[in-house]
Amino acid sequence: MTIHGGPSDAGVSEREAEVLELVAERATNAEIASRLFVSVRTVESHVSSLLRKLGASDRRELAQLAGGRHRDAAEAATDGLPVPLTSFVGRAAEVAELRDLLARERLVTAVGPGGVGKSRLAVAVAAELAGDRQDGVWFVDLVPVTDPAQIAGAVSAAIGLDEPRGRTVEEALAIECAAAETLLVLDNCEHLLDGVAPFLERLLGRCPRVSVLATSQARLMLPFERVFPVPGLSLPGEAAGDAVTLFVERARQAGAGLDPDDPEVTARIGDICRRLDGMALAIELAAARVPSLGLDGIEQGLSERLRLLAGGSRVDERHRSLRSTIDWSYGLLTAQDQALLRAVAVFAAPFTA
Repeated sequence: MTIHGGPSDAGVSEREAEVLELVAERATNAEIASRLFVSVRTVESHVSSLLRKLGASDRRELAQLAGGRHRDAAEAATDGLPVPLTSFVGRAAEVAELRDLLARERLVTAVGPGGVGKSRLAVAVAAELAGDRQDGVWFVDLVPVTDPAQIAGAVSAAIGLDEPRGRTVEEALAIECAAAETLLVLDNCEHLLDGVAPFLERLLGRCPRVSVLATSQARLMLPFERVFPVPGLSLPGEAAGDAVTLFVERARQAGAGLDPDDPEVTARIGDICRRLDGMALAIELAAARVPSLGLDGIEQGLSERLRLLAGGSRVDERHRSLRSTIDWSYGLLTAQDQALLRAVAVFAAPFTA
């Protein structure tokens, strides 16, 4: 699609421009109607007019034209991804392997414990693959979804589909994506496994050019699923030593000046990261405390790491502290599994059955 000039050049009215801005925010017709104090039917009329005037083929292309700006295809392809607020460190081997898997598999599930870095890895992989997918990539965070029946609605909202008429949301989504070539990232599936699995089986069965990268603490148990175990960050002596790099970078962002060229400093950081099992979230929380505690305080505090590894307010409550992350995972277990976990918690080291 090629647009010359902005929406005003196409005869877009002031009210249509308001609708266009809200379409760009992924608002539904009902949400637009509520915010503009008009009827849903009026919104539908404006959207139809905008499609005609701007020569857009669907709602997604309208979103790319908000404010009269036409972005290039590479940028538009990543519109559905969250914008990282911190740098992505390391993981070159994991990114390469996931890219290769997604070139061959319809469904890949990145599996690992909470805080290991599954979401950031998935976003980095999706950003690299966006240009290879004709219809880009779409990211759906399932944490806010509490009912399996809402999964299709969450995906539809992320894609920007209108409310369906005469069919279910899932049917409308399947029709929309039937010919689409896209990568769908479903993040944080672990609390909705019983809903995500059948939803993806039906969607992928009807949409042959759609592939899915899911992140979860447990696999989806589908026969066509390829499971990718996400390891902790590499430690000193292992490949790139990404854990130390992440610690140093996050400590610097917090205002601590650490010299990565000092062998003693690097060795101490490496030992801290090793005690944290290379867990990305734990490393970031520890690094943030360096300006106030120093490496000495971090090393001493690791004996009470649940108290030490706590940060400030975060949008995602699970990432505010190591305890919050563990609580989220613990809450997903059945009562019987929770009892078993409490029983084996007496072991301070790895153990066999």
